[in-house]
Amino acid sequence: MKKFLLSFFLILSFSIPANCWEKVLVPDYVNKETKSPWNFYENFEGGKLNFQYIKKSKNIGNSPGKKPYKFKKDPDGNTFLSVTVKNEWNKCCGKNFYSERAEIFTKKKNAKNKEIWYGFRIRFPENFKFVNDRLMFSQFMNEFKNMKKSPLFGMNLYWSGGKLSIGGDTGGKANVSWNLHDHVKYKVENHFVKKSNSKNWQTYSIKRRDQKEISILNCNSLSKENNTVSNNCKKLEKIDFNSTPLGKWTTYKIGIKNSNTEDGFIKVYKDDTLIMNYLGITFGGWKGTYKHTFIKLGPYRDTDTNGNGYPDQTIHYDDFVVVSDKKTLDKYLIK
Repeated sequence: MKKFLLSFFLILSFSIPANCWEKVLVPDYVNKETKSPWNFYENFEGGKLNFQYIKKSKNIGNSPGKKPYKFKKDPDGNTFLSVTVKNEWNKCCGKNFYSERAEIFTKKKNAKNKEIWYGFRIRFPENFKFVNDRLMFSQFMNEFKNMKKSPLFGMNLYWSGGKLSIGGDTGGKANVSWNLHDHVKYKVENHFVKKSNSKNWQTYSIKRRDQKEISILNCNSLSKENNTVSNNCKKLEKIDFNSTPLGKWTTYKIGIKNSNTEDGFIKVYKDDTLIMNYLGITFGGWKGTYKHTFIKLGPYRDTDTNGNGYPDQTIHYDDFVVVSDKKTLDKYLIK
């Protein structure tokens, strides 16, 4: 009987998939006043989506939401989440242009004055088709009542995959329509382009709150013309890091202190290389009523203005983690 029970439990243990969604304990050394409102790890092995996704469009009556995701397996048995956006899926929301999206997102929670560290593995399939338009693949969104705005942090590809832009809005006024003036004034962004003789990324320009955008090209021109280079150019951090070929996984880690004082920050790592290190206000100057914050994964893009429709675009995600400190995040996202 004991041998039978032992055999039964051994078979049972091997038939149960590895943990999918897991609650992560907050370490004792983390300040409980600023800890993340989310603390979890999801590896999608359970084949069940533990997040929300857009199920209908608010503004376009003939654009119903579609189930945008599937669970798939790699040859080694690893399960990942495959998310696809198609032409006019969840089409929304502008006067002169529209967007379409296929995103999953966390529960909406109060993250004001909180420190959040999150990360994920991402892969663009070998047959991925870039278009010469914006493609966003992750967002950290502070949402306000009756107010349209860009996310505090978004990750965007432009120029048929030749430009990477990361960052977003740190302040602004409450407006029903999107406010370009505030977006320019309060945004913080790092822009990278592919180097001409290689596939590596290099710094193209940097924008900081209440400052003009600083371009590497402009700074190089100044240094050639004379020895006096602006202080902004001297502060410009030149970053050079590897790009990831189609069909290969890469890892992003993002740290955000959602603060209206100078102790705020946005830190971004790609495969453990620090590619953005903004220190300063991240939640300041907002003139609207704060509602909540949430994190999104999935493709978000502009629609084809020529009316032909862009091709389907699928992105793979795995090991989605949101915790309260980088040390814990590193344990779950080992390079």
